[in-house]
Amino acid sequence: MSLPDRSSLPTRTIERVYADLPFDVPSPVKNAYIRRTVDDDFGPFDHPPDPFATLTVDPVNVRSFTGRPYPPYHEKAAQLGTVRDGDWDRTDDVAIVDDDYRERYDLYRADRFTESVFFESMRAHFDDGLDWTETPFVERCLELADAGDPSWRSLTSREDILDRCAAIDSLYERIERDGYWSQRDLDYGSLLGVTEEVLVDVGRDGDLLFVNGRHRLAIAKLLGLESIPVGVLVRHRDWMIHRDDCARSGTVPDHPDLRDLAEADG
Repeated sequence: MSLPDRSSLPTRTIERVYADLPFDVPSPVKNAYIRRTVDDDFGPFDHPPDPFATLTVDPVNVRSFTGRPYPPYHEKAAQLGTVRDGDWDRTDDVAIVDDDYRERYDLYRADRFTESVFFESMRAHFDDGLDWTETPFVERCLELADAGDPSWRSLTSREDILDRCAAIDSLYERIERDGYWSQRDLDYGSLLGVTEEVLVDVGRDGDLLFVNGRHRLAIAKLLGLESIPVGVLVRHRDWMIHRDDCARSGTVPDHPDLRDLAEADG
């Protein structure tokens, strides 16, 4: 059986195609095909990053949110290797493109990740011992569910929300006990495992702007972890120009998204 032609295969369906094949595709074959299929915007730049690589990042340094339309994590695989110009990395005027999120947008967003209702509720539960149902985030989610509106992960029942609370408790306990596991640690063999990590965009000045994976990022911050793996979806055009300038000059500052340049130089 021949592999599907890339011209007829949207990036977001690659994993599904392999899942539907009547035989097991070895990871090296799958990954070679993914590299050939996934387009990126790095052509104009002399020193492009690997869109499938993870960065090793101090959770403290993921402070703000991306300004791309919300939610910014839909069709994640199709966003890998994207370069964008404009003020999306500096705006507070974020367009909400999915009405399901309109009623709960304020629970997740703030000037800083640690100032959001979501993070403050996580902190109150894990650091202060407040019951989940008494935290502002879960209280609001339960109100939305009682009204029949989607809330946390689009859940619409009290039972499902409380089950979600228990799942986050288990995740926190596992990370506290066993450490933070990357998708590679969890045997995610596909290159697209990078889209299942905590995700960021990189702004023009190198700011790491949060996109997805808020539960794991919050837990990493609360536990004081020194580093976690993150994937990058979108980079600002000015940052890509800066990468090229650093590579040409041989002067590479210490930044998670420049370490590949320092390693190449070394």
